[in-house]
Amino acid sequence: MRLITDPELDALQQQWLDGGSALPLVRLLVARGESDQAAAIARLVLGRDDCADADEIEQCLEAIDEAPEEWREQLAAMAADPSVERFEELMRFVPIELTYQRLRNAIRRLKKLGVDANLLFQCATNMGLTPEAIELVEEGLVAPETILARARGSAARTTYVGLAAEATYLRGDLVSTIRYLREAVQHETELCTALPHIYFVREQASPEVNAILDRAGIPPIPSAVP
Repeated sequence: MRLITDPELDALQQQWLDGGSALPLVRLLVARGESDQAAAIARLVLGRDDCADADEIEQCLEAIDEAPEEWREQLAAMAADPSVERFEELMRFVPIELTYQRLRNAIRRLKKLGVDANLLFQCATNMGLTPEAIELVEEGLVAPETILARARGSAARTTYVGLAAEATYLRGDLVSTIRYLREAVQHETELCTALPHIYFVREQASPEVNAILDRAGIPPIPSAVP
């Protein structure tokens, strides 16, 4: 038997899961101060082509980072002449509790304004790896060289080299893909694993390419746990 501890939240979640708009749920979470959860749901639904109430959900998402209008104007102006240094300057005095959401929303906005994906990747990884950076790579928009530059001296070398493997695979360079996957496996730590990048490549690869990966010693995708 399932206990409903929050009828209002439960009803709005179910409405969304049944195919309704996520807007009421996002608004409720924002009103309750659950901004990170609201932002996660907003980004999820905005990634769908058939998102209902997309404009209103986008407004909710933008409001979560509490950026002043002047800051938003400066961000838009930066898009005309973008640089990592200008982005760093914009982010410098953002309150620490707002940094994560402000960063993610800023990258989202700059992408819509047509800023080069390689520069966006540099901005999105300047304070750590964000989901937006990974999305840029997996959309085939970032050059492997840009990703590898981030790998140098990074404690997350496995992750960056693994992303470079994804980027080279999307460009049809299987030899480099294998080389980078091997390197990613070699530098694995307790915090960084090559598995997501192996999964990305193997899931898209043909049986013939997967056989080549097998012969190259690339680990298989683990079987699901019963």
